[in-house]
Amino acid sequence: MPHWFYIYFVHVLSGKGYQFWSGIGSDIGEVALIGALIAFWGKHNCHVHRCWRLSWHPSKKYGGHVVCRHHHEDSGAALLKEK
Repeated sequence: MPHWFYIYFVHVLSGKGYQFWSGIGSDIGEVALIGALIAFWGKHNCHVHRCWRLSWHPSKKYGGHVVCRHHHEDSGAALLKEK
């Protein structure tokens, strides 16, 4: 292992690599959280193009994809009632 790699990337608890993990290495967790949020939003947003709402209702009209209450064919109070 190259010496520069050992100095900057070795485990934090060993006391070495402090510069990396307290500097730009701390952004790894932030990027992971932002990526998880983007993945969640992409998975759960409405299937209709350019609709930003989160969706939880499967729709027969859109081939079984989930859509928001606004775009669902049974929109309104009937959608929220249990069948």
